[in-house]
Amino acid sequence: MFRCRICGECCRGDQKVWLNPSDLQRLASHLGAAGSGALESRGLIVREAGEHDIVRPRLRFRLGPAGRSCPFLVNDLDDEGRLWGRCSLHGTSAKPLVCRLAPLARFLDLATGSEEWFEIPPVIGCPGWDEADPPPEGRPVPSPDLDPGLRCDLDGEAAYFRLLASADDEVGPGDPVGRRSNLAADAADPGRIP
Repeated sequence: MFRCRICGECCRGDQKVWLNPSDLQRLASHLGAAGSGALESRGLIVREAGEHDIVRPRLRFRLGPAGRSCPFLVNDLDDEGRLWGRCSLHGTSAKPLVCRLAPLARFLDLATGSEEWFEIPPVIGCPGWDEADPPPEGRPVPSPDLDPGLRCDLDGEAAYFRLLASADDEVGPGDPVGRRSNLAADAADPGRIP
């Protein structure tokens, strides 16, 4: 059984929090930003090649007193002087999907639409496990009961991945990532779609 201990370790270091189009829209709305371009200008997101060399947006971790951390992590000291962290997006619709799911991870087969679910430690040595940590690659778990809003977000993300996969099928040898990258950027910022 997992219970978050609010240590903030999963929000520090070399973690990469990849964002989907809904994440970007919600985050921009929450912050009163005009879209993902404004989030980029504020230094909150960057675009870089991720899985399959597709350029996608992710949160930009910043260097601070506790090392690299998510820009939405609020670090503080507890009553015993230990560092703890809480997400300032917690409890809002702006919290990215991957963060809302943690420590669960979904592996989606785009060809069949089937899902496999795993418990994956947010970080090695995460104190949130009452029993032995799952292995770094995760351990399979039954499909969770999800509230309708979360299911809708997961279905939207699956559609985003299918769009990117279809672009992958169209990529020619002279354009290894260009079309996929443009589609990912356009999907992540609907204002850019002609």
